[in-house]
Amino acid sequence: MKKFIIQYWWTLIAFMAFVMIIMLVLFMTAPPTVFETIVCILLLLTLIALLASWVILLINKQWLKCFLSFVLSLVTIVVLGGMLAFSAMWGPGYDDFGKKHKIPDGLEYSIPLESSALSVAIDSLDINTYLQIWDGGQGGIYDYDFYYGSIPAGEVFLRCFEITENIPLSESRLPERSKVSIDSTEAFSQLVHNQSFTIYEGDWDDYYAARIEVWHKDAKTGQETKLMEKVYRVEGWMR
Repeated sequence: MKKFIIQYWWTLIAFMAFVMIIMLVLFMTAPPTVFETIVCILLLLTLIALLASWVILLINKQWLKCFLSFVLSLVTIVVLGGMLAFSAMWGPGYDDFGKKHKIPDGLEYSIPLESSALSVAIDSLDINTYLQIWDGGQGGIYDYDFYYGSIPAGEVFLRCFEITENIPLSESRLPERSKVSIDSTEAFSQLVHNQSFTIYEGDWDDYYAARIEVWHKDAKTGQETKLMEKVYRVEGWMR
């Protein structure tokens, strides 16, 4: 390994650039996937290997090669890292999911609350008040509060579906991101406070209707039970 690093020190930089370009393409063309996560892990391992190569070069007094490796790595990270940061915020390309799924005329739905709405009426006799969705500051990013009555210990989480075609929304991430562990309770109380989740389908300001379901998983039996559902006007995150 030492001989390889001394002779082919530049290969790690080239491989790092190659991995970052793959990430850039993924970020700009598709929603988050398992493959994207694997590529991110590969980039991390490459960075660790690159640090180890600098140590090897320094120990073997390869001053010029170490200096060139550091400079080229820094330039690669600054240039491609900046492009990745930009694409993470504004990619992938335009997602017309919202335009393809117009809100049906006459449909009753709720709108996520603004953070300035400090007082929200919660009525234990009105199940429509149990779930409160808050605007998280960017389109597609939300927080939620949830109130409920007697319930065993376990986990509370969300599942979301587009209302007209019953399409699952952010199915691979949303249930996990929205999950909250709860203790058993004998009375009506707040179970979830300010838990974040993200809906990826669609773009900012392309609103469509989604059925947001609240589920409970019993800690002892593992049984999943839907507690309630509520229709909201939502939009996707332009990441």
